[in-house]
Amino acid sequence: MRYLLLILLNIPVVSLALLNIITQHKMGRTPKKRFNRQLLLWVVILTLLIGSFPLYNLLVNRPPLDSTDLSAFDIVEITVIIFLIYSNNDQRRKTEQTERRLNDLHQELSIQLSNDK
Repeated sequence: MRYLLLILLNIPVVSLALLNIITQHKMGRTPKKRFNRQLLLWVVILTLLIGSFPLYNLLVNRPPLDSTDLSAFDIVEITVIIFLIYSNNDQRRKTEQTERRLNDLHQELSIQLSNDK
């Protein structure tokens, strides 16, 4: 039951990140290389989230979904870590977009000032 709670708490964050990455790429705001890296990051996080706990249980000869070792603190900790990764990536993306826009405005202003002379 705890493992299911862990999955249910984190799937929306991971799916939101994937949706955000795909949307940014389709709008042409993200280069192909960055898109591939971000997509790989979130697919790895999703795979580890879904597969690591059952794999651990199988290695120690327990039923795959036995969640007796998973405490509430573990669930909160993993959820917070995944949310912080998402927030960090989102803030980095917004900062890069702002810097790109500022550079474009600076270039435009420089062109207008040179034409005024």
